[in-house]
Amino acid sequence: MKYKDGKYLQVCGFILCGIEFYGRLNQIYCSPQCKQAHNNRKTSRVNRLANGADTKIRKAIRIMMRLFKPDEEGKMVISMVVLAYNAFPFDLPTTLIKDDRCSGELYSFGLFSFYRDGENFIFYKTQ
Repeated sequence: MKYKDGKYLQVCGFILCGIEFYGRLNQIYCSPQCKQAHNNRKTSRVNRLANGADTKIRKAIRIMMRLFKPDEEGKMVISMVVLAYNAFPFDLPTTLIKDDRCSGELYSFGLFSFYRDGENFIFYKTQ
C-alpha cells in the first residue's frame, strides 16, 4: 500500500466510482457523496426484498401516533372505518403475543399492540 504525506493510497469502496484517493487507513470512500450513494443502494436493495413491509409498519406507526389517545387503562378503541379513512395498512406484518387481556391473542407492531373486537380494534401502547 502506497503511503504519502501521512495518508494511504486506496480505491473508493463505492463500486460505481472506483477512484484512487489518499486517505486514512480505515477510510473506505473517496467522498461523502460516494458513501451516501453506496448506503442508498444497499438500503433500496433491502427494501425491495422486504416487499414494503417496513414501509407498512412505519405508515401504521405514524397513523397511530396521530390517533392514539389512551384511556385510564392505557387502551384506545378505534373503529375499522376510522382506520380505513386514515389509510391504515391492515395487511402489515405483525407479531402474535400471548396476553390475558383479549382471549390470549394480541398482535404487535412497533410499540403498539392490538386485537379485533367485531368492527373495532382495541389498541395498547407497549411502552
